[in-house]
Amino acid sequence: EGKRVKKILAFDLGSSSGRAIEGKYADGKLQYKEIHRFKNVPIWHNGHLCWDFEKIMKEIYLGIEKAGEIDSIGIDAWGADFGVLDQNGDLLSLPVHYRDLRTEGMIKEAQERITGKRLFQLSGNQTYATNTLYQILALRKTEPEIWNQTRKLLHIPDLVSYLLCRNAVCERTIASTTQMLDPDSGMWSQEILDEFQIPRQIFGTMTDTGTIIGEYKGVKVITVAGHDTQSAGAAMTEDVGTTAFLNIGTWSLLGIENEKAILSDEGYELGISNEQGPYGGIHCIMNITGMWLLQECRRTWEEEGNCYSYDKLEKLAEQAGASRSFLDPNAADFALPGNMPEKIRTFCRRTGQRIPETVGEIVRCIYESLASTYSKELKKLEQGSGRRIEKLQILGGGARSEMLCQMTADYCGRPVTAGPVEATALGNLIIQLKALGEIADASDARRILQNGESFRYYVPQRK
Repeated sequence: EGKRVKKILAFDLGSSSGRAIEGKYADGKLQYKEIHRFKNVPIWHNGHLCWDFEKIMKEIYLGIEKAGEIDSIGIDAWGADFGVLDQNGDLLSLPVHYRDLRTEGMIKEAQERITGKRLFQLSGNQTYATNTLYQILALRKTEPEIWNQTRKLLHIPDLVSYLLCRNAVCERTIASTTQMLDPDSGMWSQEILDEFQIPRQIFGTMTDTGTIIGEYKGVKVITVAGHDTQSAGAAMTEDVGTTAFLNIGTWSLLGIENEKAILSDEGYELGISNEQGPYGGIHCIMNITGMWLLQECRRTWEEEGNCYSYDKLEKLAEQAGASRSFLDPNAADFALPGNMPEKIRTFCRRTGQRIPETVGEIVRCIYESLASTYSKELKKLEQGSGRRIEKLQILGGGARSEMLCQMTADYCGRPVTAGPVEATALGNLIIQLKALGEIADASDARRILQNGESFRYYVPQRK
């Protein structure tokens, strides 16, 4: 006789859209479907680019309503951004978007106190202006009246959980995107907090991934891997000892699972970042811009009256033939929204390359540039970790693109397993099931996913 079906709800909040995915689990089988989706569009508020958090919460409540009777809820989202609460537990202002310009100049100010290399040794994180640390310094400098009233600072997934169950926690994977967490102890680095005079008590209670932290209307609220990259990592099915994961969404995160953080000078120079993994262990990661370039191009073309599906764009890219121009996806040229096709042409002009003119040529250029960058970053990851990476598993939306998967296999010279496409939501669901005692461990999770998911396989076709 089968056990009662567990019905669980994963909210996967991305920087352009959010979804509610309902999972049903019984007898070792996990079925899931999207029951709610909404656009996540930033707004201008008090001179800052902000997240429309009231709208996000409305959509969350709507998703819960659509799900009906459920056992638990878990939230994952992008890293680094946060909301601040006053002494009554109310939001003081809208959470500011990581692309807002308030952090300009903050890295320079911070490094007058602690060098980038020392911050890396203490936190395992590379220096990005988007990191929570620089956002805090910017908040304190530009809006002291808000900072002075701040009693709690909660990252996006923890903020949503707090508004559901009123328990202020800080889940460990999301904490490891701040550049303030000691990767070895998994606790705040006292040296960093002291140096920047950040009071430890403004953070929620440090909490492990997969902890039941309270209830919303009788439904358990669970801290999944709050950072969406780590939730996706929890959906890996290949052997983590020999396989790197490549999670392709707006960003591309290429990483391996390690027992310890890579904190060497070489790791710092190579650009390796370390985050807490979903099952313990450390994910050593290379941060690369992902489908952002294509998403922005599509948006521009749409504004010009041309709506292209991703399938259509791939067909045009195939017809365009091999690209003779390569972009650096991480170049500052592409950081901000706005006419991306023109930015791409300008970059090629500036770097003396052939200028892609047609839609197909631009898409081809983006895909080949990404695949070529993945290859370079993979070599750095091997160098810094001293490990040979035998193959890649592409997770997330990028796994849908046959062209990008094949190009990645070709440029990296490694076989590629593509899938699950819904890796982030699946990892979220899997961690909830583990917290509910339905799944024993990572290998149990891997078995369930291997049996339930479909994968595509690609082998390198050219040297």
